[in-house]
Parts: sequence; structure tokens; C-alpha cells
Amino acid sequence: MVKSFIKGIMPEFGKRWLNRAGFLQSYKPAIGHIKPGDMGRLTPFSTDFGYDRGGPVDRYYIENFLNEESAFIKGRCMEIGDNEYTLTYGKSNVTQSDILHVSAANPKATLIGDLSNAPQIQDNMFDCIILTQTLHLIYEFKAALATCHRILKPGGTLLLTSPGITPIDHGGWKSTWYWSFTDTSVLRLACDTFPGGAIEVNTFGNVYAASAFLYGMGITEVAAEKLDYKDPHYQVIITLRVTKHTA
Repeated sequence: MVKSFIKGIMPEFGKRWLNRAGFLQSYKPAIGHIKPGDMGRLTPFSTDFGYDRGGPVDRYYIENFLNEESAFIKGRCMEIGDNEYTLTYGKSNVTQSDILHVSAANPKATLIGDLSNAPQIQDNMFDCIILTQTLHLIYEFKAALATCHRILKPGGTLLLTSPGITPIDHGGWKSTWYWSFTDTSVLRLACDTFPGGAIEVNTFGNVYAASAFLYGMGITEVAAEKLDYKDPHYQVIITLRVTKHTA
């Protein structure tokens, strides 16, 4: 009876008070109703990156990056897992859209293999590779970047994003969540892998955005102006645009 009252009848402020007093640890504020005092907890509001609260905060940065770099998404493109971003941001500029997946279980995949060891993919095939939130899941990440360099055409572009400050997945990706990067490490990797290439590395995030992401707040719960403030000491997302040398 008491549990039913708490879950179904007790007002929101009562549940919040019990949580702050050390009781009702399972309490999660309704979407759009998080208050600063709710941060004094040991568990996040979402363990699914905020997908269940309107979508992840980091996607704001990833999708803005791809939108700004959409001119490079053209010709024959490759994306990992699916081609949603290729089609969304490349639109009619894409002449062929390939999907690489590590397993043939993905019916959408046009290429099967591990990006860190993919001799079956020919050299100089792609005008653009979209590699979002993937590099940290590949143990041999340097080999994966070397593959990207090899299979891009001269003048082709890699658009890459990587998490910096982030929760670790609770689901299937947990067992392969190997690495975390910074703008310094991504720049060094790009310079080593794409000699003579045109390289641009950026970071996005701030202490508020990082905290919101770690707590699992949804994108609809965070004001855009707070996300837009950039503090390189709190890197939620690192982005890389690198174009392969043409010589």
C-alpha cells in the first residue's frame, strides 16, 4: 500500500524530498522537470545516454558537425552500421551509399568486416567515410584509421566523431568500450595516419553539458545556448575532418 502511494499518488515534490533524504533511490524526475537539487544523487536519470528522455546530449554536437561538413558527404560514401547520416546530410550529392558492419547479421550491410583489418575493401574507393562514435570501440584503432586512409580516394574526406567525457554503455557495447580520446590525441593520430592531409580537429562541450550528459539528461531538457558554449577543458565530443592528400 505504501509503495503504491509513493509511486502513484504522492506528489512529485514528496518523491523528490524522499530521494534527497536518502530514501526512494529509484526516483527519477519527469522529463523536463529536473531541478538543480536533483543532481545530489549517486545514480543517473538514464542509463541509456538519455535516449529514454528525448535523446542524447552528445548527438547535438555530432549532428551539428555533420551538417556543417555536409559539403564533403558526396559521391560514394561509407558509414558504419547504417547510412542514416549519409542520406540525411549528403542527400542528392551521394551517388552510392555503402554500409560496413562487422557481422553479416545486419541485412543493410553492403560490406562485411572489421575496419581494423579489411583487406577485402579495395584501395581508393570512397569520396567520404562517416565514422561517428566508433573509434573507441575498436581495440586496434590505429589500424582502423589506416584502413580509412587506404580506402579513401585521393581528395576524399573522413568525418569522425569520438566521445571524450561520456558514460560507458550498459548494453552490448560495454565489452568493447576500449578507449577515450582528447583533441590532442585525435590530432596526433590524424597527422600520423594522413600525412600531407588537410586536418581540422574541434571539441564541443562545457562543464554543464558534460554533467547533463553524465546524468543522462535528454537533449530536450537542456537549453541550446548552454550547449553552444565551448570550453576545451570539458570535451564531450571531439570531431575530426581530414582530407586525404591528392599527390
